Amino acid sequence: MKLFSCIFLLFFFLISCNYQKADKTAPSINDLGIGENFRINLPENHTSGYMWQINPHFDDKILDYYGSVFRGNEGGVDFNFRTLNKGKDTLNFILIKYQDTSDVKQFIIEVK
Repeated sequence: MKLFSCIFLLFFFLISCNYQKADKTAPSINDLGIGENFRINLPENHTSGYMWQINPHFDDKILDYYGSVFRGNEGGVDFNFRTLNKGKDTLNFILIKYQDTSDVKQFIIEVK
């Protein structure tokens, strides 16, 4: 019985943590529903010294930022979010090394 409970809890946790991938860069639009978890994955190799940063100026009434997870030099970095309300916003990311900006990416998120 105890094993069954543990398996059920693990299964529930994995389902609830399932993040949809938002991979369309602007001007394309990533369409999502209210209450969906999603992630933006960007390639990042720490041996190069370059790292992605998110611009924290987005509408927190539409999107909730859950933080980022580095998945290794091969997997890059995941920026994790949850949609809260209907609306449209743009997430901006910059690839930096020290104070130098190397790249900029934008993702338009529309919550329906």
